[in-house]
Amino acid sequence: MTTDLNGLATSAAVLLRQHFNTDLSLTTPVLLKDTARSLVLRCQVILPPPAIAPIDSVIVKYIRNDVRGFSDWASLAFLAKIPAAHGLAPRFLAGDSATRLFVLEDLGGSQTLDALLRTSDAQTARAALRSLSICMARLHSATFTGQDSFAEIRNSLPAAAGLSCQQEAKHWLAGQDQLIGWLHAANCTIPHGFTACLQQIAQVYAEPGPFLCFTHGDPAPTNNHIAAGRVRLLDFEYGGFRHALYDITAWNVLCPLPAAHIQEMRECFRQELARACPILQDEAQYAHAWAMLCAYRALAILTWISPEVIQENHPWVDQQWTSRHAVLAAMARLSEATRTVAQLAPVHEFAHILSVALHQQWPEFQQASEIIPLWPAFQQ
Repeated sequence: MTTDLNGLATSAAVLLRQHFNTDLSLTTPVLLKDTARSLVLRCQVILPPPAIAPIDSVIVKYIRNDVRGFSDWASLAFLAKIPAAHGLAPRFLAGDSATRLFVLEDLGGSQTLDALLRTSDAQTARAALRSLSICMARLHSATFTGQDSFAEIRNSLPAAAGLSCQQEAKHWLAGQDQLIGWLHAANCTIPHGFTACLQQIAQVYAEPGPFLCFTHGDPAPTNNHIAAGRVRLLDFEYGGFRHALYDITAWNVLCPLPAAHIQEMRECFRQELARACPILQDEAQYAHAWAMLCAYRALAILTWISPEVIQENHPWVDQQWTSRHAVLAAMARLSEATRTVAQLAPVHEFAHILSVALHQQWPEFQQASEIIPLWPAFQQ
């Protein structure tokens, strides 16, 4: 079944007939993606003449990986029930856990942020980043009170155990031995109060208080749909309730964009989200939350990448953006984000001493200025 596209289309058509309460079929399946997690195809919707199909085409997803695939399903089904979230993501249409299939709205051909960043059109790319930050803020604004509704949907699907921000924080904190391993491998001293500081960061993530809302979870440059200046989010495999700044800080740390563009995104995001989360009207509160989530994000990278790269580098995204690039960029952004936050002083010191030591050991970076991906859109 996993490679029989016509069979998948036939099974999905059964679900859609029930959803639209009309006789229809799905034809011309086109494979869009085939990974270890899922198989994704586009199908045309056909009704017997003279009837007209309610929609022209749909996207069908076959789930291979239980946890992530069903989280994607639950996320879209959850958002479909929230009027304020309509238009921010593809509309969920139907699903069947027995066949591991779900069907969603086809947004049609478009660019992604990744494609825009690979062009020389800086103005369009910059506008897309602003729109993306507003889209993320609207997603959060629409979901501050929806945790129980999302949990009900996710718990009705397979592989729901252990998915919460509390579990994520626990897993993150379990990586502290590797963080200390980085210091030992680089011949650095552990800053005073470092372990206690990690506990504080984990607590903020586990109990976000007024910042708790639904987040995409993986706002990568390819996980979006951009058409006519409108941005929508795709692939909610890591969707869930957690801290509202989890997504936006990814652009500062995991996929670091130029500082000027990050500042612009950060402010667009704050202004939009503050409509639903008044605490963000206080710039000091926002700066503190920003620093906490940047710390969470940046230190997570050091639990994903082994200190072995001190001796031998490896590709991270590709040969141009390696594990060493990712580590140095994360430490630079961590140092900057925590510079004026007294509560995070041990983490700020960690980032500084590790960055200095790694620059000394990695000669290819000794003369480098800010280390960020060299997107063509921002080369000028």
